[in-house]
Amino acid sequence: MSDPGELSLFAHRVRDLVKRPPVVAPPDLSVVEIARLLSREGVGSIVITADGRPVGIVTDRDLRRKVVAEGRDPKTTPVSAIMSAPLVTLPPGAFAFEALLEMTRRRIRHIVVVDDGRAVGVVSSPDLLVPQTTHPVTVAREISRAASVEALAALAPRVTELVRELLAEGGRVHDIAQLAAELNDRMVVRVLDLVRAELSAAGLDPPVGFAWLAFGSEGRREQTLRTDQDNGLVYADPPPELAERATAYFAALAEKTIAGLVTVGFPPCPGGAMASNAEWRQPLSVWDGYVQQWIGDPSPRHILAASMYFDLRFVAGDSDLAVRLGHRIRSEAPRQPRFLGLMARDVAERRLPVTFFGGVGVHRSGPHRGAVDVKGAGCIQLVGAARVHALELGLTQTNTVERIVAAGERGLYTTDEVVEIADAYEHLLRLRLVHQLDRLAAGATPDNYVEPEHLSHRDALLLRDALKTVGRVQERLRERYATDFIPT
Repeated sequence: MSDPGELSLFAHRVRDLVKRPPVVAPPDLSVVEIARLLSREGVGSIVITADGRPVGIVTDRDLRRKVVAEGRDPKTTPVSAIMSAPLVTLPPGAFAFEALLEMTRRRIRHIVVVDDGRAVGVVSSPDLLVPQTTHPVTVAREISRAASVEALAALAPRVTELVRELLAEGGRVHDIAQLAAELNDRMVVRVLDLVRAELSAAGLDPPVGFAWLAFGSEGRREQTLRTDQDNGLVYADPPPELAERATAYFAALAEKTIAGLVTVGFPPCPGGAMASNAEWRQPLSVWDGYVQQWIGDPSPRHILAASMYFDLRFVAGDSDLAVRLGHRIRSEAPRQPRFLGLMARDVAERRLPVTFFGGVGVHRSGPHRGAVDVKGAGCIQLVGAARVHALELGLTQTNTVERIVAAGERGLYTTDEVVEIADAYEHLLRLRLVHQLDRLAAGATPDNYVEPEHLSHRDALLLRDALKTVGRVQERLRERYATDFIPT
């Protein structure tokens, strides 16, 4: 294995991190015997196996928290009573980054490497530490423990720095965005927790269940940097006697949460697409009405709303409410061919900055002279195409690449086409992210205007090829949904 300082999370596999075979023990072994085994082997964890198959894991931390702190008798307590189960596992060929993402997502410090049903090693959080890199597991833990919004604001720049370092390491923007989304979600959840505690101390508690929702790029887990907020709140339909209380409580919750997120570094949405706007803070029945109206009457305004709010993802609260709202969208949209056709036409008619000779067209005048908007000229079209396919097929995926992969599995694209589209989207996102990070480093506001003449020869060629791919996807939409024949 290479020196840990040279570890690349995106090049090394988890098998490269395994230093020795795992120490294993049966589930009926006593805790005191486990403690002795940990000490004798000099390891921080033991994999618990039954019939040769891993069923759990126990660490020295488990001994402190579940035995000593709870006053259990270590001689009579079997390890099965304190082990962590079910196991989180990865195959040997998984990338090190996947282990890092799972640890961050699940708030764990160990992952068991399993090959053909057998434990072959354990990867721990320290194995993934890279010098000069802010460890996301540590950041996630500090976010969950932050005692104030101000403390969260102090942690927020570390997420941006992590994105910068992982990108410099060669990571895919798709993967980096997954990790950034986890940490940003933790920020949102912690702000919500702090606000709820403040309201509870004032004698105010939620009268009915609710869910905090992310939309747009947040909903797709494609927001690597903290750009404008796009969120909403759905709550259970209250009985008449609680309706007024619910309106007042959720208004206070949303307004304080949005203010807290602004303090943390999430700018407010200029268009008001936030839970602090009463329109996007409603009972489930009202949200259901929105869905039926947007799909049943696909006016330009409603198409625009669907493009934002149908990229829906649950963040906090009662997940059942988000599930029910998502189910409503997935059950209604496939039955409305006119709605789907107009959604597809909105994507297919967005012009690309391609010159007559196949080059990349740029602004000829104005503040963005010599630049191209890589968000509006490529990214939006692929996002929109993936969304239309997801709505037609009733897909549960919200991420653009995952939607394209799922559409390919349903026969809309060949395997080669899926790879081509995913690569094009990745390149557009990378150009955009690198540009935005450069702007931040220069003390400027991030934007989407990349100047092709300042790109490397390779990046310029990839940009040109990516736009050609986008054009082919648009043509596929025109054919599949007959967008040229839809009456206005």
